[in-house]
Amino acid sequence: MPDFADKAQQEYEAHFHRVMSERIRRLAETPRESATHCFECGCEIPEKRRQAVPGCEYCIKCQEAID
Repeated sequence: MPDFADKAQQEYEAHFHRVMSERIRRLAETPRESATHCFECGCEIPEKRRQAVPGCEYCIKCQEAID
């Protein structure tokens, strides 16, 4: 029976796979515009960030958490 650490690792790997698969799918849809609001928290994404990172979908805080 897997211990807590094994289960956590499995869940992390499954999450990582889902996130990367979604990112690859989204990249295939280029060109795309930046989102005006973060897909994670719903906060407005500042215009400067949208210009600096074309196609961004997350605010800086949520993007850092994802990375």
